[in-house]
Amino acid sequence: MESFWLFCAGEDSGDILGESLVNEIRSKGFDALGSGGLRMERAGLSSLVPFDDLPVNGFLDVLLHSVRLAKDFKTLRLALQNENCKGFVAIDYPGFNLKLMRLALKINKPVIYVEPPQIWAWKPKRVQAFLSPAAKKLVELRALYDVEIEEYQKFGIPVKKISHPFLKFQNASPDFVKSGVLLFPGSRMSQAKRNLELYRQVAQKIRRKNSKVSFVASRPELFHFLKEKMHGEFQVELCPEKAEERFALLQSAQCVVSGPGSAIVEATLAKTPCVVASRIEPLTFCMGMLFIKTKHLSLPNIQADLQKKEAPIPEFVQSVFSNVDTQAVKVFSAVEKFISF
Repeated sequence: MESFWLFCAGEDSGDILGESLVNEIRSKGFDALGSGGLRMERAGLSSLVPFDDLPVNGFLDVLLHSVRLAKDFKTLRLALQNENCKGFVAIDYPGFNLKLMRLALKINKPVIYVEPPQIWAWKPKRVQAFLSPAAKKLVELRALYDVEIEEYQKFGIPVKKISHPFLKFQNASPDFVKSGVLLFPGSRMSQAKRNLELYRQVAQKIRRKNSKVSFVASRPELFHFLKEKMHGEFQVELCPEKAEERFALLQSAQCVVSGPGSAIVEATLAKTPCVVASRIEPLTFCMGMLFIKTKHLSLPNIQADLQKKEAPIPEFVQSVFSNVDTQAVKVFSAVEKFISF
């Protein structure tokens, strides 16, 4: 086996960032093995575990898939311990990556951690993993946003700022008129299932106003799920892999509705108005109410709060036990402010 670096990206946002990292490691003469999606595989990653295994959402989802996740973690752990593994690239996904990082440090292997844990919002004690002498020597942190960098710098931890792939397209003027609404019901299957009825109702309300509406799936598995559930009622499209095409898609819409994740960040960079809407399983919702330190969930709103500015994005995040009809009315009312019928 040739010398390689192990990668672990567990979500679509990590796959987006991971593409350039795979290129970086391969340009240094190493192979890239581990977990990543279609973008990372296209760049040359050899997958060791099925990427669709890893995206989980909420405590219940983790419990339901614990056997499968444990098997995949063991595969990655054994690869990291292989003598031909020369380093570890962690991209977000702290449930796996903090454990793998600790193992890498124990066996004296360097780590690049991109988008480290959100200590300003959740589980601040996770910062301790980066304060040991081994971590200070072997771990390089990289992050996209000032809020992330500043929080780690408070602990004397240097963080390298990286550019979002969308930034290179921001100065291009669109040669089209924005139209319609894009709905992103979730990048994880469990998330999409919980949000489906809410998003269907929002879509129906938008269509009654004679406005175009499309569901967008982040991966083929979700595309087929949404196509089956829509029964032709609404258009379903697969989100483009290439950053430029994804940027153009988001830029073309009058409004984007999504959970508080990467789609909202990307839509903001594309200067498209957004609305956050999600339904959360009860245990995760209660834990969030108790322990999340920030007033908002989407990163653009969190940054606005820190700058003492008004949050730009309406957020409607509720438990699955809440009334979906009422939530749909609130989401649609927010969407109405951004689009012309």
